[in-house]
Amino acid sequence: MKRFIKALTILVIIVMAIGAVSCAPDLPGQIVSTIEPAEATDDMTGHRPFDFKAEDLTWELQNVFSGDHVKNETVMFIDKGDTKELLYKIDKVISVTSYNGKKTYEEGRDYEVVDGKLRVTEDSKIPCITSKKYYSGDGTLRIDVDGETRSIHWGEGTVMTNYQVNVEYTHSDTWNGYKQKCFAGIYEKLYNKFEAGEDVTIVFYGDSCTYGAASSFAYGYPPFQYSYALLVTNALADIFGYTVHHEKSKLSGTGPVPKKDYVAGDRGTITYINNSVGGWTTSDGVSNFDDYVKPFIEKSGCDLFVVDLGGNDGGLPPERTAENDKAIIDKARELAPDAGIIIMSTLLNRPGSNWAGNDALQEPYLVKLSEELRAEGVPCAVCGITSMTASVLEHIKFEDFSGNNINHPNDFWARLYANTLFETLVGYENLN
Repeated sequence: MKRFIKALTILVIIVMAIGAVSCAPDLPGQIVSTIEPAEATDDMTGHRPFDFKAEDLTWELQNVFSGDHVKNETVMFIDKGDTKELLYKIDKVISVTSYNGKKTYEEGRDYEVVDGKLRVTEDSKIPCITSKKYYSGDGTLRIDVDGETRSIHWGEGTVMTNYQVNVEYTHSDTWNGYKQKCFAGIYEKLYNKFEAGEDVTIVFYGDSCTYGAASSFAYGYPPFQYSYALLVTNALADIFGYTVHHEKSKLSGTGPVPKKDYVAGDRGTITYINNSVGGWTTSDGVSNFDDYVKPFIEKSGCDLFVVDLGGNDGGLPPERTAENDKAIIDKARELAPDAGIIIMSTLLNRPGSNWAGNDALQEPYLVKLSEELRAEGVPCAVCGITSMTASVLEHIKFEDFSGNNINHPNDFWARLYANTLFETLVGYENLN
């Protein structure tokens, strides 16, 4: 079994890397400012109280964008003596551990807090990549540094995370960046079924990020944290006392699922379907729908359809991406007319690099699409991952929370994804 997992992991990494590279636009990089939050058309859109306490969520779903405690925020030091800013100004460090959680580093010897930032000491045992290695990439990822184009380090698997550490800390300042709008109120049919104990089906359809890249679970190494899609689905099971059954797929390129059902209760079953494929564009999503989605909805139905394509559309006009998403949504609604819809705007391919393109411009078109669908009575909202990413990048460096330094989230970024989707669908403010 270990050999199988290792072989599968290697195959997945190769497929996604080839798919992603083939879709990468060779466009000038651009830094993107935070997009304003999409406003709901109905003042009651976000109101839907649930009989569940926020503190009873698993730690992975604890809201990083509120409170005074962050667990396992990741940071990557380039050289000994490097100092990094985190999402918040540090009051007190609780722990600094290796990415896999197996090593603990000592304050004063391995790191210190300087003006609320984290500094790695000169004789630290914390792994640092060194500037020489970081700026000696293979040419795949290029950025402009002081007017000079430089090739920088990237890679799948543990290539980045070997140099990232987890930081648990407390803080006094509050989040003043992008705040996702909650749309729980528009998903009335979904929640009525949950409250009645009826079985529900959630379908995720996307590219590598929804597949799970570069979550440690998908790649088969510690700490084996789930992707955002699994984290949020499990949270719904926790709230309503359900069991999550993972529909396994034999389709080429689709992501792994846990071997066992997730059991939080026996009130009902969530059927989890995730036939996302790394490297796919929205055009791929349209052309492959009948093979990758239709048979599964015909078999199990669909109560919530989450589409997350666009990260590989960097060379496509953003309005075309929205048109393709609309075509996918129309196909899903033909099969499941009562399904709720969530459109995930894409993360940003590394800003300022040869990978940055029109992915940064898609979100307003997706917001407009969702508003048009809501006006037609379709329960549809946008989960603003683009805005969230841009806002987070005002505080921390891309290499601190990326799984490949180009376009995949590491475990911490996957939790930010999960936080943002959870706020869109459920709303932390709706928990007791």
